[in-house]
Amino acid sequence: MTLENWAANRWLEKLASDQEEIERLLANADGHLDDYRKAVKSEMSADAQLSLAYDAIRASATAALRAAGYRVVRGGGEHYRTIEALEFSIDPERKLIPKLDALRRKRNTGAYDDYGLVAQGEADLAGELAAEVREAVEKWIRKVHQDKIA
Repeated sequence: MTLENWAANRWLEKLASDQEEIERLLANADGHLDDYRKAVKSEMSADAQLSLAYDAIRASATAALRAAGYRVVRGGGEHYRTIEALEFSIDPERKLIPKLDALRRKRNTGAYDDYGLVAQGEADLAGELAAEVREAVEKWIRKVHQDKIA
């Protein structure tokens, strides 16, 4: 599969991006990471910590997808597709994606169905992965799409 295949399946649409958009998305990820760190220090719930870390992951993944000139089509699993699309940037061997998808599912359960089920270890892992994804996405953009980042 390729991003072009995903577009043909109508999971993505081709849409140009620019440096300003990519830097805004990376700043968004940084903001969520900062909030995650503040949540840890203030002893906010593990659910809140995981949610903030996940938001940083999603913003980073969106930056990678947008740098490649695509965005997820609205109305059909945007978060799922955004995470899965990391296969075409920082995770071609799909080592991270299953972990990130598990966090997505856990976050959804806490956000929509049953608050209080996130263990602190899961929140800690989410924070570690958020920082890892954020760094890897920026490195990938600098390597493959230099015109999209200062």
